[in-house]
Amino acid sequence: EDVPFLQPENRIVIAESVASPSKGYTRAVAVPVREGSRSGLIKSATLLALFYGVNVCISVFNKWLFNGPLKTPIYVTMTHQIICFICCSSISPWFRINRVEENSSRLKLSLIPIFFVGNIALNNLSLLYTTLALNQLIRSFCPVAVALFAFLIEDKVPSFSGGAAIFCLVFGVTLSVTTSPDLEFLGTAICLGSVLGNALQTVLISVLKIVKLDPLSIIYHTSLMNSLLLLPLFFILGEHRQLQIHVEEQGVMSIFGLTVAGGAIAFAYNLILLSFIQNTSSVYSSIAGSFKTVLILGISFLFFHQRLNVLSSVGICIACVAFVWNSWLMFKEKAIGDREMNIDGQPIAKVKKLGDNH
Repeated sequence: EDVPFLQPENRIVIAESVASPSKGYTRAVAVPVREGSRSGLIKSATLLALFYGVNVCISVFNKWLFNGPLKTPIYVTMTHQIICFICCSSISPWFRINRVEENSSRLKLSLIPIFFVGNIALNNLSLLYTTLALNQLIRSFCPVAVALFAFLIEDKVPSFSGGAAIFCLVFGVTLSVTTSPDLEFLGTAICLGSVLGNALQTVLISVLKIVKLDPLSIIYHTSLMNSLLLLPLFFILGEHRQLQIHVEEQGVMSIFGLTVAGGAIAFAYNLILLSFIQNTSSVYSSIAGSFKTVLILGISFLFFHQRLNVLSSVGICIACVAFVWNSWLMFKEKAIGDREMNIDGQPIAKVKKLGDNH
């Protein structure tokens, strides 16, 4: 606790007794710990596969849901958060939920529900009007917005190559979206709003490493606030009347089953997404998140009726190349940062001694 530079996930503390025991202190030095190549590869591959899998699953499920069985995206998003809170509470006897005691940490945490409404809620709402492919293409602007907010909040400046890759990404996405036969103004505007919410949420969660909150604790502390903020929208948009129609047509148990199934997927999505962000950086997680667009685009044409023309196809190809290029640059930057890690010049902190023989 007294060593500010200490990051428990990648360092250990070597305690060395001071020559004079009368001082009653030990010297603590943070030593970087590197994972073996095999274990690191397995961890990265598993996390990436889960990240892509849960993104594809929740995107296809929600679009199918909003196409007919349950055309109430705000209700779905709201109940998903309630189920997430119930899941966290259920497993709390086995998994510790960290408390937030500092006022500054509480303030940062209270901002997440605001950005959540602007991210997930608006994204789900846009699926009522846009195709899944168009939705994903618009959401591909997230790396651009994240890079901007990461510069403003985290003081992260992209390299020249990174800037060029982002420019190509913007060009490709813009070309594919503006020339799409399925372009719809209202859905596009709502989806663009969700892009800004996604960028703010992503960068904010990355900054929350400072308060040392794990993904489960973040979900536990924010899920009910997310639901409360969505409640007014549920009535303003008239979804309470639409929900009543669905219940009368399909029955209470059918709606309940769809709600619980979606909530379970949402809990897995939130947990994996937050874990992925906290184990990487905000910019890299957004780049990797956009790269899954390639997979969702292909799957969306298999499950849903969508149109495509030549210019839109060219834009998609340019965007896909930009995804790969930007992801590769992120990997290179991370590798260079790992090689530069050393213990030379690390600060030394004094901590109280536990005993004479330690």
